[in-house]
Amino acid sequence: MEKKKIILVFLLALLLRIGFILTLDNTVDVWGDWWDELGWKIATGQGFWVNNPYFSYGPKFYSWRAPGFPFFLAGIYKISGHSYFAAKIGLAVLNALSCFFLFLLASEVLKSKIAGFWCALIYTFYPPSIFWTGYLVPVTLEAFLFLLVSLSLIKGRVGKKIFPFIIGGLFTGIGILIRSIFLVFMPAVFLWLILTDRKHLFVKFFSYGISVFITISPWIIRNYIIHKAFVLASTEGGIVCYIANNEKSIYQPSGYWDPTGNYEESVIQKIKGLSEVETDRLFYREAFRFIRTHPDIYWKLVKDRFFRFWRLTPHTFSGPGESYKSYHTKIALITNLPIFILAGFGFLFSLRRWNDFLLFYLLIIFWSFPIILFFKTIIRYREPLMPCIILFMVSFINEFLTGRRN
Repeated sequence: MEKKKIILVFLLALLLRIGFILTLDNTVDVWGDWWDELGWKIATGQGFWVNNPYFSYGPKFYSWRAPGFPFFLAGIYKISGHSYFAAKIGLAVLNALSCFFLFLLASEVLKSKIAGFWCALIYTFYPPSIFWTGYLVPVTLEAFLFLLVSLSLIKGRVGKKIFPFIIGGLFTGIGILIRSIFLVFMPAVFLWLILTDRKHLFVKFFSYGISVFITISPWIIRNYIIHKAFVLASTEGGIVCYIANNEKSIYQPSGYWDPTGNYEESVIQKIKGLSEVETDRLFYREAFRFIRTHPDIYWKLVKDRFFRFWRLTPHTFSGPGESYKSYHTKIALITNLPIFILAGFGFLFSLRRWNDFLLFYLLIIFWSFPIILFFKTIIRYREPLMPCIILFMVSFINEFLTGRRN
């Protein structure tokens, strides 16, 4: 019976996402941001590079974006041709599978397949999980891998199980090749093992770490051959960090509050003639120079990024292709408000079984803090965490109903 239910949830999730995709204009890529360009270049054997993003006359950039999502697109384009619709259907399938993996994860943590089913069903109807399958951006793939890594680690938490940590390391490595933020899994897992399974700490973490390293090493070696320097994921991190932390990060000359950040033209002059890697490093240096010399402004920015990361509705002046509409914010508010309220109660109730939930406490902290502390913060960056938030929500409902029955 449970198998039939979860199959129906998967099919329902897939139909909802395909239905949404069909409402869009799938003949254009409104997102851009080099993802589609790189995917098509890989699929057609043109290599992995983009034109200089700073100067039209500058040298090509070979590591401007992490390769994971472009390779995902390339695999679909190899089969379908340059079809945005096919790529979005691929994202819809992944997100429907995410509902299934959330069912497995929640069933394991909450020790109830019924609770796991409700987590999957809620995520099936969760609007942002549907929305992002309609755009060629790696959010859906990040959430999918976040669940795979979490499920693998939870499966290996009891006894001397090594294979789940090897698989978890593999998926973490793939995640790093999509977004470098997946690196936070490593300190989170290390601390989790120290607090819950110190006896098997070395063998589990070593297996996990080696698996991560083997997965990402081909990309690192490729980058070293090209740049003669160490590049872990991409060379865009510096500009993103600088945009979030500089003299003009808060106010424009007009006085308008710009939460996406800004940059000064003077720093652009500094990068003329620099290599791709040197440019990335200069932006990081400039950002941390600002943090050291303007701590008061910096902490104001951090406070702003914290509330922006956890806000219930998206900013109406941004959005894929065009600004979000008022109905987007209304749907977000109606959806997120009960989820976060009930998840807050779920968090408090979970403290009685803290060791079962510790991994999720750590992942939420380790995932959100680097973004809030150093980078340009957009609400979609928290989407991979939302299955965890839904898990806390359902855990409270499950505890409440169990208490009522008792």
